[in-house]
Amino acid sequence: MRLYHLPVSLYSFKVRLGLALMGVGLELVEPPGGSYRSAEYRAINPAGTIPALVDGDFWLAESDAILGHVEALGLGHRITPADPRRAARAVMLSRWHDLRLEPALRRLFPHVAPATRDATVVAEADRLMAEAFALIDAAVSPDGPFVTGPTPSVADCGYAATLIWLDALRGPLGLSAAPGPRLARAAAALRIEPWLDAEFARYPALVAAWVDGKLAG
Repeated sequence: MRLYHLPVSLYSFKVRLGLALMGVGLELVEPPGGSYRSAEYRAINPAGTIPALVDGDFWLAESDAILGHVEALGLGHRITPADPRRAARAVMLSRWHDLRLEPALRRLFPHVAPATRDATVVAEADRLMAEAFALIDAAVSPDGPFVTGPTPSVADCGYAATLIWLDALRGPLGLSAAPGPRLARAAAALRIEPWLDAEFARYPALVAAWVDGKLAG
């Protein structure tokens, strides 16, 4: 199986974390044509999104679908909680990341460069993130240490990625939104999982380089 990804992509990182938690190694390749917008890549993944999984004549887009498929194949450790309620909560919290928190963060990307920054847009994105964090933290497991309980799940992976981006953007954009105590605890717990060391060693520097490039440009 082949995973089309970009090293700095938030959702690529989310999937790489999930694969590492499962102990599954896939062939990692970047999109042909130099971009996920290229015609060559759209011939592989018509959605034109990153990442994408290809297994022979079968392809998948969307991070949760990719991780769910790999897990269903039984290639590694399960990351879906065994308890039905925790499993359902993992799905819900992963969706809340993808539909509520990450889109608010993504609004900021065109406004990192000072020349294109709109303070009104930045303030609104900051407000939306704070609102999302409050909702999310109320649903995170009170017992921890991870988002849904004693073991990490797909939900932990998305939040880990977004919090790295938020840390990199907080200073340059003057952001105040921050995760609540339960989510912050879960993110800290994930970062000390030994099989994720390689990913966490690389990714913050990639994000920081992207931000620095925008600030300089």
